[in-house]
Amino acid sequence: MIMVKSRLLLVDDDKNTLDGLVTILKRDGYNVSGVLSALEALKLLSSKQFDVMITDVNMPGMDGLDLIREVRKRDVSVTIVVISANSSVKTMADVMKSLSCDYYLTKPVDIYELEAILENL
Repeated sequence: MIMVKSRLLLVDDDKNTLDGLVTILKRDGYNVSGVLSALEALKLLSSKQFDVMITDVNMPGMDGLDLIREVRKRDVSVTIVVISANSSVKTMADVMKSLSCDYYLTKPVDIYELEAILENL
């Protein structure tokens, strides 16, 4: 049986983080698109299908939480992984519950943890 890797959308305003994750995940065989803003992500989501969206929380303009709210409002079928430098357990629980997020990772992202999540999807 041939395993089809998930189509990933990465959203992070930090170009170094974004480029690093895109490079690693492409090397792992994923079909990855990376964008630097929530608005770019929404534009891409309206024209392409993704299995997983991995988004940072703190971004200028529309932040990651607003992006998730908008994605949920549009009823886009996508698994959401949140990454944030804020490691507060309460913040994590609030985000996951209120926005129906599937996973939450803290920065710096542990690439092995992210790969394990993606393998389990």
